[in-house]
Amino acid sequence: MMRVNSLRLFLTASLLGSVVFSLTGKPDMASLLKGKAIFEKQCAECHGKDGSGVEGEYDKPLLGDWPLEKLVRVVDRTMPELEPELCRGENAKLVAAYVFETFWQKRGESAPREVALARLTNRQFRQSVADLFAQFSGSRIPVIDEKMTGLRATYYDVKKMNKRHQKKKDRIDGEVDFDFGANAPFEGMNKDGFSVLWQGSIVPIETGWYEFFVHSHNGFSFWINRDGKKASIDETVTGGKEREKSVRLFLLGGRPYPIMLDFFKFKDPVAKVRLRWKPPRGKKEVIPREFLFQQSVPPSLILQQKLPPDDSSAGFERGTMVEQAWDEAVTYAALDAGKYVNERIDSFAKTKPDDPHRAERIEEFLLQLLQFAFREPLSDKQKDFFVRSRFEDSKSLASTVEEVVLLALKSPRFLYPEWQALAKKEKDVHVVATRLALYLWDSLPNERLHQLIEKGNLSKEVQQATLARQMLEDPRARAKFRDFLLHWLEINQNESPKKDPTLFPKFDEEVISDLRRSLIKYLDSVVWEKRGTLDDLLRAGEIPLSPKLAAYYGIEQARQSTFTAFPPYPSEKIGRQGLFTHPYLLAHHSYPDETSPIHRGVFVARKILGRHLRPPKEAISFKSSDFDPSWSMRQKVTALTKSADCMVCHDLINSTGFLLEGFDATGRVRGKTEDKSSSLKVTYLDREGNELPMNGPGDLLRHSLASEASETFFTEELFKYVAKQEPTRYAIASNKTFMKELATSKLTDLYLSLCLEAAKDGFLYAK
Repeated sequence: MMRVNSLRLFLTASLLGSVVFSLTGKPDMASLLKGKAIFEKQCAECHGKDGSGVEGEYDKPLLGDWPLEKLVRVVDRTMPELEPELCRGENAKLVAAYVFETFWQKRGESAPREVALARLTNRQFRQSVADLFAQFSGSRIPVIDEKMTGLRATYYDVKKMNKRHQKKKDRIDGEVDFDFGANAPFEGMNKDGFSVLWQGSIVPIETGWYEFFVHSHNGFSFWINRDGKKASIDETVTGGKEREKSVRLFLLGGRPYPIMLDFFKFKDPVAKVRLRWKPPRGKKEVIPREFLFQQSVPPSLILQQKLPPDDSSAGFERGTMVEQAWDEAVTYAALDAGKYVNERIDSFAKTKPDDPHRAERIEEFLLQLLQFAFREPLSDKQKDFFVRSRFEDSKSLASTVEEVVLLALKSPRFLYPEWQALAKKEKDVHVVATRLALYLWDSLPNERLHQLIEKGNLSKEVQQATLARQMLEDPRARAKFRDFLLHWLEINQNESPKKDPTLFPKFDEEVISDLRRSLIKYLDSVVWEKRGTLDDLLRAGEIPLSPKLAAYYGIEQARQSTFTAFPPYPSEKIGRQGLFTHPYLLAHHSYPDETSPIHRGVFVARKILGRHLRPPKEAISFKSSDFDPSWSMRQKVTALTKSADCMVCHDLINSTGFLLEGFDATGRVRGKTEDKSSSLKVTYLDREGNELPMNGPGDLLRHSLASEASETFFTEELFKYVAKQEPTRYAIASNKTFMKELATSKLTDLYLSLCLEAAKDGFLYAK
């Protein structure tokens, strides 16, 4: 039923709201029955007899906020999908009135409020565990001074093996990549024996598995996210032989971790040391200065246990499925956390092994730990069951500590953050604090939030708003919003865009890694540095470029410069118009050997324009060899999708994808000899069935900036990502004025407002 811009599309385009019934009166019963008959004959196959949707066709219900006149206009122009001429004029009015009266308005007024009790997602679980113990270790997320990049380096003379004799120099080193040869680092130092101690912190951008490499001829010790006791790599007594040692660990993006490298040379013929890393989806490289900072921080408990993937619903990750693999992984993670705590129990509990009150202090620490884990004060019954009764048994103190940690991290009160709300069924300040921490940080309330609650300084909405704005500036909020943007652009979980090396030999690992970093730096710049809007994000007026990228994409002026930190370059000067023309996205949505208008078109239609695309009835693989080699990609795709069933969606997909055919499979601007298509001109069919002529990415950008659907879709996606719920379950979604204002505000304000409103007004509170 309908073309791609069918009733299903425009219905789901907007958030729910109050319906404006602008006709002079309601249709009579006879008219409604006629409309019902037309609907059941021409529409029910795709939309269901009750308007609730049909799986595999249009699975969302018929609901929205458009007035009846607009429904009539759209139905008249576009329904049914393949034969819109069957429902014109009076018939269009009848079926539109039936939908409006029966499904449209009724569902919008009584949207479902129920929600499944969801567990912490993997990201939330790791972050919450890290922050739980950070309350006691002093490793609270500090504000890192972004101007103080590089590592603190202290240079010493050495007269005996691994024994420092005299400090010679302090300085800041941007990177650790030195080949001293047979010489000393500075004049006046002992060239036969010297050492260097590099200290500071490292702040990775993305969450995932990192590998660190130390390459040297000499002795060294390396620490990453550890205290100064046991090294991650210990090669202290080894020297004279060139070698490389590595360590692999899981890190959460946006958090600082302590890093230290202790390097020794003693009577070796040469001195050489290099510190590299390989981040997720990145290249093996010397750790760039922009990720290293002079400030030292305590280590964090980052669980290394592999967790099974979260389930996915409505386009965002959720924790609604509890399976054996997940339960076992969480159990092992909790046991590891217990061992971690035991090793540091005196530090956590602020006691000593010979303290006569050691057991009492440890008990008090565990009670406080439980309060933070459960996100609210403990009842006497909970104190007795989870902690005090454990000390009454005859087992060792170490076993007791591990048992309590296991109980805390496996408790539903920790794993299911909405447990409080379900139990209370009323507005509660602890629930609001829990939701704010979860929505903004993917974590739990810290000590400061608990203190504010105890003092009564979080009960008023103005106090909650002030707190939320402060929480927004935390590195964890930046990391979460960055993760959302990568989710929105469909590149957070996918592999890097690899290309055929015979066709694109210079599109190597370094270019791919720099492209991804370029995109992330651009996103961060718009959101956090410039405090831009969605329009600013979509415009992509500047693209950060490294020398490697400038060389590959033929940007002479940038290539000749000496920069190393991805300075921005005006997009239009390098043939770019709009975020969707960033080379990483273009390369990501292409085949290894050529472009893919289908992949690019689907991405732009769904994510940028907010259009709904029905899943294809059958998957058809594209093989370039099936077509005349002289054909352009446009001709091949047109031939492949020419059937009526395909064109239901490909009418939209192809038009948006063809507009990007001016870029090759790696995102380079193509010359006339490279692009067999003589023109980028297309006719784009908008949501109301209007035919819009377009001639290149510039026209597509202008349409996306003018489209309310783009704003609505982005807001919905962010809402779902933040709250892990459909917006229809929240009362604020019905305030169309409020939601529209939010969509055009600064992205930080949009993020903050959605988090704050959802925390206060959640589905359990809606009237």
